[in-house]
Amino acid sequence: MILNSFNFLIILPLVLFIYTAVIFLCRNNRYSNVISAILLTSLSYGFFISYQPLGALALFLITVITYLFALLIERYRNKIEHKKALIISAFSLIAIAPLVIFKYSSFIMDILGSIFRSSDIINPPDNTFLNNLFIPLGISFFTFQSIGYLWDVYRQKFNAEHNFLYYMLFVGFFPQIASGPISKADELLPQIKQRPSISFINITEGARLMLWGYFLKAVVADRLATFVNPVYADYMNFSGITCFIASIFYSLQIYGDFAGYSLIAIGVGRLFGYNLINNFKRPYLSQSVTEFWKKWHISLTRWLKDYIYIPLGGNRKGKSRTYTNIMATFIVSGLWHGANMTFIVWGALHGLAQCIERFFGFGAKSSGKTIAFIRFIVTFLIVNFAWILFRMPTLKDALQVMKRIISFAPGASLPLSNSDLVLISFALIFLFAAEIIQEYYPSKNLLRNKNKIVRSASFIILLFIILTMGVLDSSQFIYVRF
Repeated sequence: MILNSFNFLIILPLVLFIYTAVIFLCRNNRYSNVISAILLTSLSYGFFISYQPLGALALFLITVITYLFALLIERYRNKIEHKKALIISAFSLIAIAPLVIFKYSSFIMDILGSIFRSSDIINPPDNTFLNNLFIPLGISFFTFQSIGYLWDVYRQKFNAEHNFLYYMLFVGFFPQIASGPISKADELLPQIKQRPSISFINITEGARLMLWGYFLKAVVADRLATFVNPVYADYMNFSGITCFIASIFYSLQIYGDFAGYSLIAIGVGRLFGYNLINNFKRPYLSQSVTEFWKKWHISLTRWLKDYIYIPLGGNRKGKSRTYTNIMATFIVSGLWHGANMTFIVWGALHGLAQCIERFFGFGAKSSGKTIAFIRFIVTFLIVNFAWILFRMPTLKDALQVMKRIISFAPGASLPLSNSDLVLISFALIFLFAAEIIQEYYPSKNLLRNKNKIVRSASFIILLFIILTMGVLDSSQFIYVRF
């Protein structure tokens, strides 16, 4: 179920009320955590099945596989000491197989087909069936979360979870199932196993996070999409300046969309008493691409660092190896996002930018305001142009858009009504002001003001803005397709 749909917003209060009532009635029961896990697991799979029944089957399959593999690793750890690297690699490949089959098999067969066609030796395989395969909702997210757990058990950072119910909830917790954040076992499993707690603070904080998430989605992302979509759909007929504005708007759109989803997911989790990792920390205020990736999709960056970059050797084996490891890690990041050369090149560009920054020592923040501002602009432009690759369906399309921007190509401008201009301008001004306040003046955040009247008025005003200025069409989140 989509977290910004009207159906979800109608059902959520009812579900929360029932859950709270049951937990309150069972507050003195020593099995209250089990009851909580049963309720939330049923709810999670219920939401998933209502949206995509076959996807729920893929979720359950990966859950079973990684649960059993973790138990085997823990039980026979001493006996497989001399083959442990081979064993964990084999287990990881088996666990990731559904993701590869559903998401990448068509891409792989297309590449093989191109090779076969160029060789004129073998007829290219027919991959019509593979092209029609559905991609289970959130498969990249829950697969990475499961494999991360498997490696943590292998490294003895976390004991294997023997209670299958708890592990089912860890992998399939409904707020994060579609687009993360990607949780680690030592963060979420202990919360699942402890006695459930519903508090007024959790409910108000969850509501605050959700409200700001809905603002980012409906008022910022979906409003900017009304400009971005028509320009990118027919970019050859629009001027280079219009394409450049669309690229900037898309950078802000994808931020509002994904950060909005993450905040809604974190907020829903908080309503039920669970703390999920914060996924964004104002990434567009970064002074380097390296810093950007410390603030953008934090849970994925952490996963890539812990399970790709460090196992490859990190920065422990010399500069050349470090650069190679960075490039490999971000090519994997690109592939994780999608089975397309545009994503691979997008990841490679981010990796290359970080290698250059490391070589010249640009990773740290600048102390001078002028230099800091220049670095902020340069970083945003690098990230912005890379997003063109992310947005366009082919490398050719992405390069054509970049060419039109760089050459200041003539063409039409997108006609906007006065109301559209006002709404887009308001969304951007409100977003920039909020980002700057949260980054540099956190005590001025009105939604967290110590004065109840100010705080309550801020809630009401923000809700009014969402209802009157937002695009309330329950459009799907961008990252759901990953």
